[in-house]
Amino acid sequence: MTPVARVGSEIALVARTAELARLDAVWRQAVDGSAGAVLLPGEAGVGKSRLVAELADVAERAGGVVLVGHCVGLGDAAPPYLPVVEVLEHVRELEPTLVADAPALTTLVARGGTGRTADQLQVFDAFLNVLTALAQRAPVLLVVEDLHWADASTRDLLTFLLARMSHEALAVVLTYRSDELHRRHPLRPLVLELGRMRRVERVDLEPFGPEDARDFARALAALDGAERSPDEIERIAQRSEGNAFFTEELLAHAGEGTSGFASSPLADVLLGRIEQLGATAQHVVRTASVAGQSKLRQSTLLAVSGLDEDELERALRECVQRYVLVVGAEGALAFRHSLLREAVYADLLPGERVRTHAAFVRLLGEARYPGWLGAQAHHATQAGDLPTALVAHIGAAREAEDVAATADVLNHLEQALALWDAVPDAAAATGTDELTLMMRAADAAVAAGRTERAAAFLRSALRLAGAGTDTVVRAAVLRRLAKVHYAEDEWDAGKRAIAEAWELIRDQPPSRERAWVLSTLAMGVVPSPQHRAWAKEAVQDARLVGAGDAEADALISHSYQLLNENSDAEAMAVLDQARLRAAEVGAFEVELRAHFNLTVGEFERGHVALAAEHARRGLARAREEGLVWATYGRELVWLAIQVLYAAGAWDEVERLASPPGERAPDWLTRVIACQAALLAASRGRWEEADRHLEIADVHTAGTEDEQLKIAAYASAERGLWQQRAEDVVRTLRAIVNRVLAASGPPPLHLLRIGALGVTAAADLAAQARRRHAEDAVAEAVSSGEWFAEVVSRACAEGLPRGATIGPEGRGWVARAEAESARLHGADSREVWTAVVDAFGYGDRYQQAIAQWRLAEALLERAREDSSADDAARGATELGRAMETARELGAAPLIAALEALARRHRVQVSGVRLAATDLLTPRERSVLELVAQGLTNRVIGEQLYISEKTVSVHLTRVMAKLGAHSRTDAVARAMSDGLLGA
Repeated sequence: MTPVARVGSEIALVARTAELARLDAVWRQAVDGSAGAVLLPGEAGVGKSRLVAELADVAERAGGVVLVGHCVGLGDAAPPYLPVVEVLEHVRELEPTLVADAPALTTLVARGGTGRTADQLQVFDAFLNVLTALAQRAPVLLVVEDLHWADASTRDLLTFLLARMSHEALAVVLTYRSDELHRRHPLRPLVLELGRMRRVERVDLEPFGPEDARDFARALAALDGAERSPDEIERIAQRSEGNAFFTEELLAHAGEGTSGFASSPLADVLLGRIEQLGATAQHVVRTASVAGQSKLRQSTLLAVSGLDEDELERALRECVQRYVLVVGAEGALAFRHSLLREAVYADLLPGERVRTHAAFVRLLGEARYPGWLGAQAHHATQAGDLPTALVAHIGAAREAEDVAATADVLNHLEQALALWDAVPDAAAATGTDELTLMMRAADAAVAAGRTERAAAFLRSALRLAGAGTDTVVRAAVLRRLAKVHYAEDEWDAGKRAIAEAWELIRDQPPSRERAWVLSTLAMGVVPSPQHRAWAKEAVQDARLVGAGDAEADALISHSYQLLNENSDAEAMAVLDQARLRAAEVGAFEVELRAHFNLTVGEFERGHVALAAEHARRGLARAREEGLVWATYGRELVWLAIQVLYAAGAWDEVERLASPPGERAPDWLTRVIACQAALLAASRGRWEEADRHLEIADVHTAGTEDEQLKIAAYASAERGLWQQRAEDVVRTLRAIVNRVLAASGPPPLHLLRIGALGVTAAADLAAQARRRHAEDAVAEAVSSGEWFAEVVSRACAEGLPRGATIGPEGRGWVARAEAESARLHGADSREVWTAVVDAFGYGDRYQQAIAQWRLAEALLERAREDSSADDAARGATELGRAMETARELGAAPLIAALEALARRHRVQVSGVRLAATDLLTPRERSVLELVAQGLTNRVIGEQLYISEKTVSVHLTRVMAKLGAHSRTDAVARAMSDGLLGA
C-alpha cells in the first residue's frame, strides 16, 4: 500500500500566508543558530496539521531534519512520553548512536526490558542533548501534534526543553486544539507558562474567513473535477464555518444533497464516508477507532480484528483508497483526522465496544510494549474488566515511578482507588489493601505538589483506620496529615493531628512510626525545651530500630532548637548529618528538608555562597528523584531563586523562573512570578516586570505572605529606577498596612520594605528640594519617617529564626539609616560606608547600590572641598559598583553609574565622557532654559534672539547629543555632565 495524503493537502495552501511566514521566520532563525518555538492552537479540523506539513516541506527542502511526535487520545491512561518515544525511534533510524549513547533514553524507549530505571532529569537532559547533537549536523524541526492529549510527563519534558534551548539550530512547533482547553484542562496553565518564555511565540490558527472559505471550497471542487455551482460553493463555505476538514466532508457528500446536513449532528457528516465502505472495511475502521492511538500497526489489527491476513489487506486497501485511513512511515496506519476516529468510536454499539476493548486487553497482556500497563488499564476499564483494570493501574503506577513521572503515579493510584470498591476481593487480586493504597496515593500527591489531594486521601484513610485498626497505622495516617497541614501553613490543625497521633503511640515500644511521630511533634515555629526533648527521644527511638529516615528527620527538628539557642554552627553540623543519613537510606523528601534548612541557615548566617551551593545541590536532588514539587522540593525552588539573586547568579535565577518539570502549584507559580518581576526590574526590563506582576496578582484575597513581600520588592525596584517614587511610597504603605493588620509580631521582611519606603521618600524629598518646594519636602520627610518607624518596630518586635537578627536584616537596617540621612538632606560618606560594609556578607547587588550612593557622596564632598582623597576613593567605589553591575546585567544601575561618572568626569572603562566644549556657550544657555520648561519664544526673549534662532540652536544641540526630543536632550546633557542636576 502506498501512502495517500489528505485531500486538502493536494491543493495549494489557501489563506495561510501570514501564519506560514511566521513559522518560516522561526525556522530561519533556528537555521541561523537561535532556537525558537511556536505554539499553534486552533479548533479541530482547522488545518494545523496541513500548515505544519507545509513548514516541514520547507525544512526538508532546506536540508533540515523533521521529527514528528503524536500525542495519544487515551486520556489519563496515556503512557508517559509516547510522542517523545516516537521521535526517538526516528532519531535511532537517522543516527543510531545518539540514542544508544544515552542510557536514560534507551531505558525510555525500551522501558521494562533493560532492567534499569531513569530519573526525570536524566531523561530531560538526555533528550535535549540528543536534539542538540542532531542540530549540530543539520537544523532540526521538532513537531509535537495534539498536545491537548499529552500526558503530564510529556508536558513536563517540553517545558524543560523550551526553557533550556538557546543557540541550537532547533525549531519546535506544538499543535493543540484550542476548543479542548476548558478551564480545568491540564494544558491550559502550561500554555500560559510557555507563552511567557522569551523564545516561544504563539500563532493562533483561526478558521477561514468567508472569502477564504469559498476559495478553499473552489480549490477542492476543482480537484475532484465535479461541476459545482457558485450557490453550492457558497452553501458549503457557509456551512463549514471556515473549518477546512468540514469543508472537505461537505464537498464529499454534496452529490447526495445537502438538505439534511443542517439538522444532522456533525457525526453524521463525519460518518458518511465510513458508510460507503464495505462491511469488512467498516469492521476494520471500527476496530481501529478503539485503539485510541494516532498510529496503528497492521499486525495489531490482525490480532484484534479476527480477520485473516488477506481479508485485512483488502479491507485496509479500501480504507486507504477512500481516504478514511492513511499510511505513514513504516506502514503505520492512522485516521485521516482524529475527529473521524472519535465519530466512529462514538457510533459503536455498546457490545461491540466492550468486545473490542477486551480484545486489546488480551493483546496487551501478551505484547507488553512500553507503557502497556496504562493502556491495558484503559481498555480493561472500557471493557468492564475491572479486576484487570485495577491491577494494571497499580502496575502502571510502578512503571511511572521507574521514570520519575510523579503526576502519572498519582493519576494511576487515583484510578485504582476509584475502582477498588467495584472489584470483588480487591485485596486478594492486588496483593495490597485499600488503606495502604490510599496512604501510597497520599505520598504520591505530596511528591507531585498536590497537598490538597494528599489531605483528602488522608482524611479518607482516617475513616478506614477506625477503632479496630492497629493504633500504629492510625498514628501513621495522622502523622502524614499533620505534615500536610504544616506544608500548607495550617499549624493549629497540624498540631491537633500530631497530638492525637502521639496519644495513640506514646505508650508503644520504640518503632519507626513512633520515631516519626516524635520528630513531627518536635517541629515548631518557636521551639521550646519540650521540642528539644521530643527530638532527642525521636533520634533515640529511630536509632534503636534502625529507622534512618525518621532519625534524619528528627535531627532536622533538633536543629531548630539549636538555632533558637544561638548555636548556629552546631545546628548546621546537625543538619548536614541529617542530610547524609537521609541520603544513605534513600529518604529523599527528608534529604530535601535538610537541604532546605541548610540553605536557609547558611543564608541567614550571611554565608551566601555556601547557601547557594546547598540550594543548587538540593534542587539537583529534587530533579533526580522527581520531587521538584514535593513539599521541600517546591520550597527549595523559591528559596534558591532568592539566594541566587543575592549571590549575583542572575542568569541562574532567570532559568529557575521558568522551571522544568510538572507545573508548580498556583501559589508557587505566583511567588516565582514575583521573583521574576524583581529580576526583570533589576535588569531594566519594564514590560517583562509588569507582565510578571500581573501574573502574580497580589491584590487577590488569600495572597501568600512570601508572594506579597517579593511583589513589594519588585514594585519598589521598578518604581525607584523609573523615577516613580510617589507610586512606590503609596504601594509600599498599602502593603505595610496589610501586613501589620494580621495578628502576631511584625515579620522581619518589613525591614527591607521599610528601607525601600524610606528610599522612595528620600528621592521625593531630593526632587522637591531641587524645585524649592518646601511643602513637598515636608510631606516626603513625613512619609520617610513613617517607614523608618516601621523598620524600628520590626527590629524591636520581630522574631528572627535564630537568637538575633541576621546579616541580611542588619544590612537593611543600615540602609534605612542611610536613606533617612538622605531624606533629611544630610547624605554622608559615613552612613553609606556602613551600608557597604553591612551588605558585604554576600548580597552583591545591594552592596553595589550602596557603593553607588557612597561614590556619589564622596564625589560631591570632593567637589565641595577639593579633596583628592575623597575623589580617588569615590572613583574606586564607582568602579567597583560598575564591575558588579555589568556582571549582573543590572542596566538601570549601570546607567546611574555612567551618569555619575560623566557628571563628575570620573574615568571608568567603557564610559565615554563628554567633551566640555561639545556645546557652544549659546547652545548651553538655550538648553539650560529648555530644562526649566520654557518655550522657544520665552527663551528668545530672555536671550534677545529670535524664536527661529532658538529653534536652530536646539536642533544643533539635539544632533550633537543624539537626542530625539527636547526632553531627551536635557536628560542626555544632565547624564553626560553638561548640565547641572
